[in-house]
Amino acid sequence: MLANRLKILLAERDLSIKDVVNATGLTRPSISNMVNNPFANISTENVDKLCNYLEVTIGQFYDYLPWHLSIGYSLRDRKLKFRHGEKFKVGYFLVKASSGHKKTNTGFSIFLEAPTLNTNSPALIPGLIFSIQSPTNGSLDNLYNEMSPLFRHKLQGKILEVMKDFYIELNDEYNFAEIYQNSSSIKIYVDMYGTPKSYESNELFTGSFEYSFRTSNNDNKKS
Repeated sequence: MLANRLKILLAERDLSIKDVVNATGLTRPSISNMVNNPFANISTENVDKLCNYLEVTIGQFYDYLPWHLSIGYSLRDRKLKFRHGEKFKVGYFLVKASSGHKKTNTGFSIFLEAPTLNTNSPALIPGLIFSIQSPTNGSLDNLYNEMSPLFRHKLQGKILEVMKDFYIELNDEYNFAEIYQNSSSIKIYVDMYGTPKSYESNELFTGSFEYSFRTSNNDNKKS
């Protein structure tokens, strides 16, 4: 995987997008896209112009990770009785990595925890915690340690995207809209390895997203 370092290179040189536009003749939208999306496709001609202007090599312009990653999940076969304040396994999470002829997979268990509802503060958004734990091996740790901050951020974002899809599918089984019938949305925390409530600094990452219900009827839900 390739990621451009344009945003970092400009910050190191105290340069603005306007400076680059004026010096290279490239358009502001194209430069903005490269800065805001490190994984954007850039033509070789434009890379040449930028490297020339910034006086860097191709290796300095790009970050490279010699691995391709794919992430998937599956629900647990047997539906469990939902209870607040309990933690139970609801599915499985898999990260596949390939580099040339090398392949490695790391599997995880996904646990769901629903803290007891705070009836004294009904205005608070209720929360669910997904913990992705118990890796089958340490290959993801090794890959993560190889990654630059750009690739780590991309991996974390991808995990959150996949967990949104997982939540929507799980919602079809448990009907969280009915369980949280007095709420219009749920805050979902996704915790990789660490302790969800302490947010230790040595966690792989912890993130969250919000899922909103349509309160007018019990038809479709939207995320």
